[in-house]
Amino acid sequence: MVELIDVQAGFGGLAAGEREAVSAAELVAELHRHRIGQALARIVPDGIDFDVERSNESLYQACAEFPELLPCPVVLPAHCGDVPSEAEQVAGAIAAGAGAVVVRPGPDYWLPERWVAGPLLEALAAMRLPVLCLSRLVPLPVVAQWAQWVPELPLIVAEVAYNQNRNLVPLLQAFPNTFLSLGNNFTAHCGVEFYASMVGADRLLFGTGLPAAEAGAAIGQLLYADLTGEEREWIGAGNFRRLQEGIGR
Repeated sequence: MVELIDVQAGFGGLAAGEREAVSAAELVAELHRHRIGQALARIVPDGIDFDVERSNESLYQACAEFPELLPCPVVLPAHCGDVPSEAEQVAGAIAAGAGAVVVRPGPDYWLPERWVAGPLLEALAAMRLPVLCLSRLVPLPVVAQWAQWVPELPLIVAEVAYNQNRNLVPLLQAFPNTFLSLGNNFTAHCGVEFYASMVGADRLLFGTGLPAAEAGAAIGQLLYADLTGEEREWIGAGNFRRLQEGIGR
């Protein structure tokens, strides 16, 4: 059985009109059902999640109860003094066992420009803490800019549809610090094999999209892909473990 670490999962959030959230325990139950060993977990859905510090604290508390969950907290620029400094946010995330962080420029009301995001990106790069870049929040041109500004910072591109191939392939080829999550909504016939051949299996990460998406599609896409056993192991968990080993803990 291939070891699986899901880099695209979450729990605890509410969308407008919803009253009940998926709990950490429910997410862990789904991981067990699908034989996924661990998950990089963030608060999802994030539609009405605006209090970053409170959200991160609830995330840390829930993940502390379950060894299967690695927190993926939100970080943001600290120019206004209303949140801890960028370095303090990064140190706090690492101390809490974070496997990566997620950024939300639009919802958190900051621009992805260097004069705004620079100190945050530099603090993250100093500790090699990976950044989850959801394409609906961090478009590919922004990912390319960041990858060029801080080439030592790992950037994980997620929630990318297959129709972005003509943009995504050159992005991954141009910037070796970028990685692709194969979770929802990335589904394409022979898509895993295609990206393994174009950019290398060592740049791909396993993800599902739980709890919004069923995990079976992502698992089947990986397990039945025409890959070597070693490549499958890299994608399933090995590549993410290597990113974790690079974090300055």
